[in-house]
Amino acid sequence: MVVYTEGARSAAVSDELKGGLPPSGDIVDNAEFKKALTKQGQKLPLGLTITLQSKRGAIIAKIGKALEEMNADAAIIGFIRPKRPFGNEVVILLIEKGKTEPTIDKVVALGKDSTRADMQVALEPVTSTWTAKSGPGTGDGKPDETKSDEPKPDEPKPPEGEDGEWVRPKNVYGHEIFMINASFDIGGRFFGYSDPITTNLRDYSVFGAPGISARAEVFPLAPLGIVVLKDLGLTGEFRTQPGLSSETSDGTAVDTSWLRFGAGLRFRLPVGDKDKPFVFGLKGGFVQDGFTLDATGPLATEAPSVKYNFMRVGLDARFPIGPVAITAFGGYLGAIDAGDVKDRFTDPSIGGIDVGGGLTVPIGLGFEARLQAEYVRWFYAFAPVVGDAFVAGGALDEYIHLEIGPQYVF
Repeated sequence: MVVYTEGARSAAVSDELKGGLPPSGDIVDNAEFKKALTKQGQKLPLGLTITLQSKRGAIIAKIGKALEEMNADAAIIGFIRPKRPFGNEVVILLIEKGKTEPTIDKVVALGKDSTRADMQVALEPVTSTWTAKSGPGTGDGKPDETKSDEPKPDEPKPPEGEDGEWVRPKNVYGHEIFMINASFDIGGRFFGYSDPITTNLRDYSVFGAPGISARAEVFPLAPLGIVVLKDLGLTGEFRTQPGLSSETSDGTAVDTSWLRFGAGLRFRLPVGDKDKPFVFGLKGGFVQDGFTLDATGPLATEAPSVKYNFMRVGLDARFPIGPVAITAFGGYLGAIDAGDVKDRFTDPSIGGIDVGGGLTVPIGLGFEARLQAEYVRWFYAFAPVVGDAFVAGGALDEYIHLEIGPQYVF
């Protein structure tokens, strides 16, 4: 038979399950079971689905076929999950070869002195009927003592985590505890009005402004292997173009500041190969992106200064292709405030989007070289009335960023 567990501290739970079994149980090595499951198409961990009666049929069928291939009679599956309001519990399923439903489906609380006894009680309806098998060459009805989960002194130990315990791969994007990157940035801004009427509306453009940017993500519960929580992280970002200056067409210099910062949450979903997964993400947070022109006199009321305070919600993805990875992202920008341009017009409305992507190339030990392009588009609509000082149908504010620099994942 097989004893297989998943979840936080599953190695200890596996030991409790094995310790509560009668001596007639001949336990098969988990590596053989996982190999048999992979042949049946179950390459990912069983996950929470195995505990859901309405969705676990396909997985149970694969387990049954794996047992037949191994010539095993049954599998005890343990899935550890949080127990409300505190602690953990294990869902214990006993799946017998040839059956499409678990013979036993019980929940046992963990962390109590009686945990092992409770597991024995949960499994007793079946384990009490087991009889000893004759070991090779014994013929005396005793269990075969030549097989054991413990490696012999002259045998290599199985790799960590073969009993189903979550073992986080290090320096792998999609399973990292934290990620940080720093980049050299080339930025551009292109602002213009649509259907301008009054003569006090100024367009603006710049490209090639050098700057720096940095981003960080932290997944504090990643080492624990708790479903959902291990993939929920905190994010932060910062970007600036120091030393940027502007001037009007007649040569009037204007001090210019371009600064962006923000923070939020990100949920990631790694799929496929544990050591090189496809990673999808859902990200939301607050960002301020300001492009301010410190003008004086009449120019102060005409310069297209903005300070976007907005909530961003977006999706991102990373696709490993051979030794490199392709990245892509996109989001909606919901403006809370936009600054001077928006405030000058009657009944303004504003919306924004961003899209981008890039390429990462691994260097080693968690370091990567990263190249990324980003396009941001803000679009305005105005409803001017007679007597307004500023009259236009709308405006378009576009930003381009090209970044290159190192990235590190741990």
